[in-house]
Amino acid sequence: MFAVRCLGVSLSFFLLLYAAMSFAVTAWWRQARRIGVGLSPRPLADVLFALRSLPFVAAAVVTLTFVVPSFLLLEPRAVAEPLGEIPLTLGGACLALFCASVVNAIGAYRETARALARWLQGATAGSGCDPVPLFRIRCASPAIAVAGVREPCVLVSDAAAEVLSGPELEIALRHEVAHIRGYDNLKKLLFRCFAFPGMTALETAWSEAAEMAADDAAVSSSREALDLASALIKLSRLPATAVPGLSTALLQGAGALLNARVERLIAWTHDSTLRRSLPRYLAWYLAPAMVGSILCLVMSYGFVLGRMHDVTEWLVR
Repeated sequence: MFAVRCLGVSLSFFLLLYAAMSFAVTAWWRQARRIGVGLSPRPLADVLFALRSLPFVAAAVVTLTFVVPSFLLLEPRAVAEPLGEIPLTLGGACLALFCASVVNAIGAYRETARALARWLQGATAGSGCDPVPLFRIRCASPAIAVAGVREPCVLVSDAAAEVLSGPELEIALRHEVAHIRGYDNLKKLLFRCFAFPGMTALETAWSEAAEMAADDAAVSSSREALDLASALIKLSRLPATAVPGLSTALLQGAGALLNARVERLIAWTHDSTLRRSLPRYLAWYLAPAMVGSILCLVMSYGFVLGRMHDVTEWLVR
């Protein structure tokens, strides 16, 4: 019974904190995006990913660091106290959320694996993306994409290879390699593991920033920017179908995103990729604050555990 009560209280606290922080993120992430409007796409994508992951990570850290130890160390084991309705209900809801997240992630992984196996039928290996595997596929869609999480590969359709010039194809492949280096498909899988209603808009904003970040990573001159813009325009005229969740196509998102990417590339300058990065000295300000916070936490850990135990006692009752 002690272990059941500990599990019920821990899951209940996790769900309450996770839900509260998720609601706060869904309500306020647009404010953070407006504050970061001066950032280049890569730092902005990192900020949006951090916001999307924050509720789950923070709830897990607090639960494992404070809730579980406070219950194990301060709760008497000899007391035959039944599990209350509140932790029983919330704990069950938390387990249901975990199960739904796992099912969602596994479903997306299997869907992508099936689509990749279908695309690779009759495909031929290519070169130009070393050390990432490149395959020339027969189907028209996706035109150019990166698929997979554990062993991602780049796919190029015959139709895309025919309409793009050599420089356009090369810069498009560099765009897809940038997605692999940014672990963007893995981040999409994590989103499915951190399931919570109302996060779709934030995930879409992250995806848009990640696409522009991959554009910037692939381009190093105005000539290459124009080549990538030309590739986007040419490929937009090809028939397209939806790609599975754990893959990233060169033409990702709605038409408005395509227009914005093309406009950015046409107006590309070397200064535009440098002038809006995160300040390098920011870490020098954050590091002392983090060290100080950790020291304060260590010094007051016993007191915090006592107060946390009071909260868990309320949950048990």
